[in-house]
Amino acid sequence: MNDTRLSVRIEDLIRAVIKNRGLIIATTLAGLFLGIVLSAVSYLRGEMSREYVIKSSIAVTSINEDGLFTTMTNDPNQIDIHLAEDMVDAVIYVLKSDSTLGAAIDEMEMVGVSAQDLYRNITLQQYNETQIIEMTLYWRSAGEGVQILNAINKVAPSILIRTLKIGNVAVVNEPTAKYRLGGNINAGLWLYTMALGMVAGIGFAVLRLLIIPTVTNPRDITKLFSLDVLGEIPENKQYFSKKGAILAEDDDALGAIIKDEYASSAHFLLYQMGEAKHKCIYVTSAEADEGKTNAVAHLALQLSDLGKKVLLVDCDLRNPTLGTIFLNKVEYQHSLNALYRGDTTFENAITSLNGNLDILPAILERRELPLRDAMADMINDLTEKYDLILMDSAPIGRVSDSMNLNRITKDVIFVIRYDYASLSSIRDALGRLEKTGVHVYGCIVNRVKNMNQANRRYYKGYHSYRYASKAKGKMSADKANIQNDEKKV
Repeated sequence: MNDTRLSVRIEDLIRAVIKNRGLIIATTLAGLFLGIVLSAVSYLRGEMSREYVIKSSIAVTSINEDGLFTTMTNDPNQIDIHLAEDMVDAVIYVLKSDSTLGAAIDEMEMVGVSAQDLYRNITLQQYNETQIIEMTLYWRSAGEGVQILNAINKVAPSILIRTLKIGNVAVVNEPTAKYRLGGNINAGLWLYTMALGMVAGIGFAVLRLLIIPTVTNPRDITKLFSLDVLGEIPENKQYFSKKGAILAEDDDALGAIIKDEYASSAHFLLYQMGEAKHKCIYVTSAEADEGKTNAVAHLALQLSDLGKKVLLVDCDLRNPTLGTIFLNKVEYQHSLNALYRGDTTFENAITSLNGNLDILPAILERRELPLRDAMADMINDLTEKYDLILMDSAPIGRVSDSMNLNRITKDVIFVIRYDYASLSSIRDALGRLEKTGVHVYGCIVNRVKNMNQANRRYYKGYHSYRYASKAKGKMSADKANIQNDEKKV
């Protein structure tokens, strides 16, 4: 194995957050729930419920320090009324100032209450662009709240004259108090606990990425595991869920890309195999649900299109699903199970899919077939009839069944699902194969997300470059051998 250190990129962190978005949403909602619970506890303890709304309304008048209106009369005219309306904003500012609120506190001789306490709990608003101001105070005591508004109304005239040199207020509605159920709901607490929940979810996603890293960039595979990437297959759930899509000609655009990637993989595999004939290869993975069955099916189809006589054998006897990719139903008399028990012949057990591709499916039975010497001998008997035998097998990391196939062949193709199996499980599976002397041709990276055209061109070019380079080297070597032979002659 090569260097197993994996550099974490910004896109890996973003992908980890997106991958764990369900968890992040759950922790955020849990934070919201916690905030609501804490608010409810505070309510039950009476920390928020003791609050009253005290309302009053006053009218602004344009009276000067002599007690007369600006028109020097005792009764206001239209000019005085308009002036009073224009003064409302200034009067509101003065009434909420420290001078007025502090004077009201002094008037009541209140202890432990500051002007800022009143400022935070009082609102003043002009009524319909008139000279009327509506006053609202939120306070813990009804009686004390009424006294505060009365005190403000009392000290306001002298402060307005002193600051504005004009203006007075007249009470329209006396202060009245009303109990406010629940008081101020602490929505800020909810936001705070929601933020904590979100941060916890994101932190878990990043921590999981660092502790249990997965393959999120196929280019890392060669560095980490010394494996050639035979193919990079984009994710397309719709394509793989369609029955018989593998044999259909009218695919969608991404389906065509999938087959094109497998065709490239088939070319690369054939070159690595060289001139060897009657090859048996089994396809496996570190974990279940990494897409190895679809991979072996597509790879076999592409190899048959290249003129190779190929047999597909379902040796994943604990979960035999290879036949369902091509066939509507797998009958017992046309299965590996029947052939192994002598209940049918080779010709009857094997189903022809096209001119060059045959399949020997398996069915799930309570009494599992043993992958032992008799099974190995039976499959070996088929090698003379085919150029290639590709076998689907169980995941290396889950069961040891696949290791029994080493009696038949030592050649393997490894499937890695994008951002799924941990690097440690992949490393352990490859280590087990290496200890038994198995030759791994390379890996197919399955279900790659966000595979753009640039990445596809890169890998296609990468495969073509390696193929052409190796082919050129082989041709040079052959030419050198011929020249040496000529010299000997």
